[in-house]
Amino acid sequence: MKKMIRLAMCISTTSLLSVSAETNALIEVKLFKAWVIKGEHLSGNFNLAIQNTGTDPIRLAKHPVNFEVGQLVIRPLPHNPRDDLKQEEEYQMIALDGDAFFSLPPGETHVYVWRKFYLDRQTPFSKEMNFTVSIYLGKGFWLNSEPLTVQGIIPDAVEQLASIKDNTKNIQAAPRKLSAVTYKNERWLYSNGYFPICPLSPTNKIRIEPHDDVSLFKIWDGDKSMIYDMNQFILTEAPDENDVFGKWTRERKQKAEVDNAEVRRKKAEMP
Repeated sequence: MKKMIRLAMCISTTSLLSVSAETNALIEVKLFKAWVIKGEHLSGNFNLAIQNTGTDPIRLAKHPVNFEVGQLVIRPLPHNPRDDLKQEEEYQMIALDGDAFFSLPPGETHVYVWRKFYLDRQTPFSKEMNFTVSIYLGKGFWLNSEPLTVQGIIPDAVEQLASIKDNTKNIQAAPRKLSAVTYKNERWLYSNGYFPICPLSPTNKIRIEPHDDVSLFKIWDGDKSMIYDMNQFILTEAPDENDVFGKWTRERKQKAEVDNAEVRRKKAEMP
């Protein structure tokens, strides 16, 4: 089941922080399915939009890789204060680049395009997993979503589809296994058993073949085809019903651009 959750946040005041109490955000999280299997990278199952609802700019990493490393965290509930120390170290690592950040103006929305986020920290697997998607702004200051919940499940079926390998010259990469995981009326393509890639048709035969003899592979879902980049863990071409990550990101980015233009127009008209 696809699930959209709109999350409002409220940030409290503290004299120890350099970020003011006027830093607030609406974090819109898109969960592409409401369940995970044991060992799954939960972070590969969502994307997000960040709207600045405060009066101060919000400092965000320009590049999605830096955002993924230094600011974006899935935090199991209840939150562990030790997260601050580890995240501060990672935040300072990306801050070493003096041009690593941009300021998201008040009222505007940002979407990191063409990106799935894969984070090192995972939520402990259980029947019900409660967490927040959090954005770290430095010096112990977090933007936290409302609590999110997914179910930890045992799949109804796991079908091994293919073993693929990057054939780039001079790279001795280990083969990667692709499988189809079925739970109730959903069927998903997984890489190595824990990276979700995309939904599949419930009953179609899945065929996989090399596309460029390097790192791209053509995946046939019945008579529909898609191109999978095994190094990026993403589809570079696919119908919208398969490429749910790309479809949501593209459409949400377009909406953000329209909304941001309206915000700027209203600001320009203010006396």
